[in-house]
Amino acid sequence: MDDVQLKFLLTDADGQICGSCLDAERVFVEAPEDDERGTVDILGCLPSQRLRDYLNESKRHRRRNPLGPGALRMLDTAGNPLAEFWMGEILDWRPSPLGRERVDLVAHCEDYVPSSHTRHVWERWRTARPDRINQWAGYVGADREEWLTVVFHNSRWRSSHLDRPARRTYDLDGTHVTDKASFYLAIGEAVNGPGGYFGWNLDALSDCLGGHSGAEAPFTLVWHCSHIARESLAFSIEGAGANSTYFDVIRTVFEEKGVDVVLR
Repeated sequence: MDDVQLKFLLTDADGQICGSCLDAERVFVEAPEDDERGTVDILGCLPSQRLRDYLNESKRHRRRNPLGPGALRMLDTAGNPLAEFWMGEILDWRPSPLGRERVDLVAHCEDYVPSSHTRHVWERWRTARPDRINQWAGYVGADREEWLTVVFHNSRWRSSHLDRPARRTYDLDGTHVTDKASFYLAIGEAVNGPGGYFGWNLDALSDCLGGHSGAEAPFTLVWHCSHIARESLAFSIEGAGANSTYFDVIRTVFEEKGVDVVLR
């Protein structure tokens, strides 16, 4: 079984790999709760010598000398990192039926875990990453928001976090910008290509416009089919002016950061 494709890596608190894992259960849960710590079953883990030595100690020793929280790193089918979920204490372990040298672990999960109802979105990314813009457009509601969540998690491994020079022009395809999530998906792809990230809310958008996210301001953003977003994002938000819509606030954020938005 050791030649089976890996789905996860287990890392320590310093990001060092301490196990290669064939699968995991309870990464996707029925109803994730922010205030509850769940557990994850990590299956078919081939541990590093350090992790193996730790597991072979007594439970009392492990409690007194914790290995330190790390992360469960999800891989795509090409073996590239897709997302990380922060792990806590290893609660239990046993020899794995998936390989003679492998073990199955039970660990606390300290992080957000996705809903089982949106697992198909993660599997879509895991098996075939976006290779053209707007591949998210067929998803609606929670599925579209989850696509944005995957984009956010994956952004740390984007090959280039260096900003392109200022005063460039970027084209935003607004054909499918019918809600907040779709705006952030569209601006991410306008700046950083298919599956690209450039914020997931107004604060994050402002942070990205400050640099180190692919584009250096000032720049020009040509927003095609902007009338769709003008109508879809016509709701007000707390803290904005009485007559300001979400669409207006987005434009204000761009203006404050030196971005010239051309509405088409």
